[in-house]
Amino acid sequence: MSGALAGTRVLVTRPAHQAENLCRLIEAEGGVAIRLPLLTIEPVANPAEAQRRLAGAHALWIFTSVNAVRHALPLIGGPLPAHLAAIGPATAAALAAAGGAAAATPLAGASSEALLKLPELRDIAGQRILIVTGAAGIDALERGLSARGAVVERADVYRRVPLPYPPEAVAAALRRTDVVVVTSSQSLEHLLRLTPEDSRKLLLRKPLVVPSARMVEKARDLGFLQPPRVAEPVSDQALCAACAAVPPS
Repeated sequence: MSGALAGTRVLVTRPAHQAENLCRLIEAEGGVAIRLPLLTIEPVANPAEAQRRLAGAHALWIFTSVNAVRHALPLIGGPLPAHLAAIGPATAAALAAAGGAAAATPLAGASSEALLKLPELRDIAGQRILIVTGAAGIDALERGLSARGAVVERADVYRRVPLPYPPEAVAAALRRTDVVVVTSSQSLEHLLRLTPEDSRKLLLRKPLVVPSARMVEKARDLGFLQPPRVAEPVSDQALCAACAAVPPS
């Protein structure tokens, strides 16, 4: 077997509708993709509240994910506004595909911290800014904008729902796994909860591939022993390349 991932078994935990391209890339490089979607993405329970916020007047809309774009579009009921920002290139591409104007996007990284470095977000005192995101998401962006004097609102347009698995199914997947790809803190916490007690040490020794420095900190706080590899800029190609860069165990 040849390729950058020859024989490497990669546990892919992304939601099923977002995982297949990454799985194909892993398999094209000779790896084995083990599918274990930990979350599913669903509309929020109260879309009317999100719709009301999306109808308001704001100087800038910030989209935090492709899922935010996908779930906001049916609620907007018209064209996207002229002034947009996106947390990363995939989100910017989703906005462009939906007919939106070019979105301001960080030059490096795909995180709240990188987004806050944009020139467009430096002098925003008094401006009304709408964050289009998922329920119970991270608050770093909201806090950072508020600290600069912006009037910040959130439109929560989707929610992440943890999926159940029998403990033995999770333990069996971990025994077959060389590298774990986890793209959200909620997924990482859920994976730890799902893992039976007698397999926790095995999980905590596994090398992780993650999308941000914040998740490196999260993994350390949860007790993972190896510093995760960070895929930057975040894309399926970068996640695959990060898996290939993990030293063989």
